[in-house]
Amino acid sequence: MRTLRHSIVLIAMLLVVPVVAGADPIAAGDVVKFSDLPGNTGGGEFKLTVNGNAADWFITFCLQKTEYMDFTSTFIVGSINNYTLTDPNGSFASGGRGGVGGQDPISSQTAWLYTQFRNGTLSGYDFNGTFAQRQASANALQHAFWGLEDEEALDANNYFVKLAKQYTPSDFGTGKVQVLNLFRYSSTAPGHIGAEAQDQLTIKTPEPSTLALLGTGLVGIFARRRRSSRA
Repeated sequence: MRTLRHSIVLIAMLLVVPVVAGADPIAAGDVVKFSDLPGNTGGGEFKLTVNGNAADWFITFCLQKTEYMDFTSTFIVGSINNYTLTDPNGSFASGGRGGVGGQDPISSQTAWLYTQFRNGTLSGYDFNGTFAQRQASANALQHAFWGLEDEEALDANNYFVKLAKQYTPSDFGTGKVQVLNLFRYSSTAPGHIGAEAQDQLTIKTPEPSTLALLGTGLVGIFARRRRSSRA
């Protein structure tokens, strides 16, 4: 009985916790704005703030070179996926890295680099250096992302490209690393979704339905155990 009671408490905790540690506080339909951080490639580092809440922010990088964002406009999250929406204007490799049906999946190497960056463990990234040193790191990492996603020619001498190719595990999927499919906010368009904007990297927030399914499954397991023990 004690085991069952403790298990039910654990399940209840799972169901009420909306995110896991390290996940970004963002979902489809949220409104976001950007602030500039070190990096002068036209890409990141960017500080992304969610729904005007100064406490809800994270650092991101862009995945496309031929779509744009700025630091004065408001954007809306159309969807969160493991792919960018293929730029209708094309990209470096005539549509991107194997994009099909308007979807261009991100590479596991991009996901691995961003995971290391967000963990603060990315080798060679000058997290605590001068502004100029951090800017150089941001520039190199942004070019690595663009190269790995076929938005520009891959620079084999880029330190982060070499690092990703050497250390990304063969079974490393995109996992928690996801893509914000962004659009310009429009007060008149359906769903406020205007023109496509530059897609950005994020750490995925688990869907509530996933947690609910997990909880339901655990309840079933423990209920079956209890019946078996009574028998």
